[in-house]
Amino acid sequence: MNNTTKRTALVTGANKGIGLETARQLADAGYVVWIGSRDLDRGRAAAEALSAHGEVRVVALDVTDEDSVRSAAAEIGGGARLPRRTGQQRRRRQGRGRGPSQRRRPRNGP
Repeated sequence: MNNTTKRTALVTGANKGIGLETARQLADAGYVVWIGSRDLDRGRAAAEALSAHGEVRVVALDVTDEDSVRSAAAEIGGGARLPRRTGQQRRRRQGRGRGPSQRRRPRNGP
């Protein structure tokens, strides 16, 4: 990578909390930060709040919708790779199998 190429990061959930802080730190580090947001108004507000930290852009993105993921990838460009069906995998894990509170615990003794 040459010195004129900026790294790009996509952050979902950057409207608030940990995602917003992650986006801020990436912008401070010189990344071009894309905020993936289902609600574009909230995404734009977050981008505005982060604009003093670096280059922050907004893209419509619902990670549970493959068409939305494809559209966001096309808008971001540059061969960006996005996680596929991330939200669906999370729901699947929550709905099936054993969660942390349901896992079998080792027995003491015979």
